[in-house]
Amino acid sequence: MIDQLYQKAILKHAAAAIGHGAVDPADRHLTVHNPLCGDRITVSLTLEGEKISSFAHKTKACVLCQASASILAESIVNETHESLEIVYQNLKSGLSDKQLTEWPEDKWRALHIFQPVSDHKNRFTCVTLPFEATLKALNGDKS
Repeated sequence: MIDQLYQKAILKHAAAAIGHGAVDPADRHLTVHNPLCGDRITVSLTLEGEKISSFAHKTKACVLCQASASILAESIVNETHESLEIVYQNLKSGLSDKQLTEWPEDKWRALHIFQPVSDHKNRFTCVTLPFEATLKALNGDKS
């Protein structure tokens, strides 16, 4: 299982840690965790109107969550709550349906690297947690 989940592409995105850090001052800031596996992520972002203008994260989590947060940071600028919700729903359904192929824009195609996670339902949250944290922050939830 470990070899299947932790492929080179996933390790590469996790190591890149794009967006690691904090936005200061941030319009939104939120920490969430997955008590089942211990993943913890803090997201901070600024908004320009309804669009996300900057984003950062501090992730203390497994490689899957780290890679997901890095891909999110790489692609999130200029997204809105609504557009990010579409990506999140496509990610969740793609993991469940074992087809990570439907993305509203090409910039999200990197999420296909999580295809091996489709066979491990207990790891879905590892991949989706950065998106969940960001959407909750955009909803105005407080840490």
